[in-house]
Amino acid sequence: MAAKRLPLRQVHLDFHTPACVTPIAEQFDERSFADTMRAAHVESVNVFARCHHGYSYYPTEVGTTHPGLGSDLLGRQIEALHAVGIKAIVYITIGWDDLAAAREPGWVVVDRNGRLDARAPLTAPSIAGGLSPDDDPMAPRWSLLDPSTAYGDYVCDQIRELCSRYEIDGFWFDICLAVPNYSPWGRAQMAAEGIDAADEAAVVAFARRRELAYLERVSGLVRELAPDAEVFFNGTMDAAMGEAVGFQTHLDLESLATSPGLWGYLHYPMAARQARVHGLPFTGMTGRFHKSWADFGGLKTFDQLDYEAATIMAAGGGVFVGDQLHPSGVLDPAVYRLIGRVFERVESLEPWLRGAVSPAEVAIVSDPRVESFGGHRATVQNPEVDGAAQMFLESAIQFDIVDPGADLARYRLVVLPDGIAVGGALKAGLEAHLARGGALLSSDTAGLEPSGRFALDAVPVEYVGQAPTMPSYFRVDEGLAASSELATDYDYILYDRASVVRAREGSEAHGGISASMFDRTWEHFFSHAQSPVGERLGGETGAPLVVLGGRVAYVAAPLFRAYRDHDYWPYRDVVLAAVRRLMPDPLVHFAGPAWVEVSVLRQPETPDTPDRRAARWIVHFVAYHPRRTVGSVPHVDGSWKTAGVRVSLRTGTAPRRCYLAPDRVPLHFVFDGGYATVDLPDIGTHTVLVME
Repeated sequence: MAAKRLPLRQVHLDFHTPACVTPIAEQFDERSFADTMRAAHVESVNVFARCHHGYSYYPTEVGTTHPGLGSDLLGRQIEALHAVGIKAIVYITIGWDDLAAAREPGWVVVDRNGRLDARAPLTAPSIAGGLSPDDDPMAPRWSLLDPSTAYGDYVCDQIRELCSRYEIDGFWFDICLAVPNYSPWGRAQMAAEGIDAADEAAVVAFARRRELAYLERVSGLVRELAPDAEVFFNGTMDAAMGEAVGFQTHLDLESLATSPGLWGYLHYPMAARQARVHGLPFTGMTGRFHKSWADFGGLKTFDQLDYEAATIMAAGGGVFVGDQLHPSGVLDPAVYRLIGRVFERVESLEPWLRGAVSPAEVAIVSDPRVESFGGHRATVQNPEVDGAAQMFLESAIQFDIVDPGADLARYRLVVLPDGIAVGGALKAGLEAHLARGGALLSSDTAGLEPSGRFALDAVPVEYVGQAPTMPSYFRVDEGLAASSELATDYDYILYDRASVVRAREGSEAHGGISASMFDRTWEHFFSHAQSPVGERLGGETGAPLVVLGGRVAYVAAPLFRAYRDHDYWPYRDVVLAAVRRLMPDPLVHFAGPAWVEVSVLRQPETPDTPDRRAARWIVHFVAYHPRRTVGSVPHVDGSWKTAGVRVSLRTGTAPRRCYLAPDRVPLHFVFDGGYATVDLPDIGTHTVLVME
């Protein structure tokens, strides 16, 4: 059900406006609105039908029109945008609606403790990463409703009304959350399905099934009423995104980089590398705000928004920028001058973005977990997946994040990070991958069964147990230290607990694990932190750090999770040493500073199209220039040129030509041993190298 042609330059125009503001949209002017969007190179705009306050922005007979609205704002926006060839996507909130909650309390979700999941009556919703530092940024912001009640019918009735009145390009449904409901209604639904309300895991699974069933219902209704419309459900793009992919035409990854409690600058690069494996076009949604949504007066610099757009494009996504319309109905000129500068550049690169896919050669297997954020559950990546992704992003390794049941045939190397369980479909997939000659990197207790044996016979070690102290230490040998700053005569701290294993006969052991002198307790402690290295573990042969056996490497420490938690460079360099042994000829060899991220996409040959495009590689260089700050969000609001960057791409055959997009500036390259090597001129925030 993929979108026929997903716009690459989109704006999300928030308009959550309370009843106390009146009049609203009094100064809205169709011509000015449309001309501003067109001048900013915008292709598609999300415009509001109903917001979190619960009010609708058109003369509705189903919902409640905002009391300060004197005209059909939604209809006027749609008409104005269509007049200049811009799509108008209709926004409807699903999960949060304060007005509906006040009028129909039976629709409101009740939590496990019997409390309404509603906004506290004498508080304003908190602002994620924003203006209320004393609030919990993940706390509920609005009243949460259960669409399995009659509220779900209310939403569907509004969809029918909208489709009967307007030319619909698409719907963008917000706050689509699978939240258990312990209300009398919710418990009756559980009982009817044979669900024990005291079994929390069963209730969570039931809520997920109910949510997916409702999304399927809504998606089917839109298909019936507006067959060509786009459909997207926001809130489904967590680590379990694959479950809801079939109900959507595309994926929008909401990821306001300057909101650290929710997102941050590493969220989108990781989410995109999971989203793109599902075969649907996708976008990355950032914001023009300095902090988070509705940050009136907050505005990024061009370098900052350009950097965020570059990160989005480099992973294969279109660019979506969040804004909020002033209650007057007038767009801020400064905002659209900024968006226009960024979108003009995105538009110039469009020929190298359309149809580009990832040639990733490494798959990180994901084992997500459910966490509670302010009482709302979300499926998130385990820390070890975050750590692996961070390592590979910093090292120009081209990777995807895949579900345990994914097809691994396209990947050269599969990574099992730290404690992931291996069974069923994943075990069969890994065995098939190894039988094809693929490589495997496994760490710590990944695939370790309760019996103390690894699920995969190919793992070249026998598990002995956990190291006796935490922290532990490790030392590398020449095989692991090659081409890095790792010293072979130093014991590096592992701030977590290592595993003790024995290398199997015929395998190749490297480095070693040691215990600290003792665990730190009130009875005995050493100076200000951990005690120094003590005994070497594993007896005469020693407990190895890395063991290689055939096409499998095992690392006896949770280095992925440790890298995410402690950001200590030796963890990355040990993993990269193991990767080099398994994959000595990676797709990319990169020589340049660590603040430049390298992402590769590929466009297939199109001999039957008017432009008769040759197959080509597209290499994105995104230069990250942080400033020092005491805050938790890196300052990337200024950029400068970076010199001395060299890249070698394993193209297999010599390219016909090599140039910089979009200006097609030709570059000299050297082809040797299957690699095309280019010394780039000074690069800025975002440089795009094309090899045809």
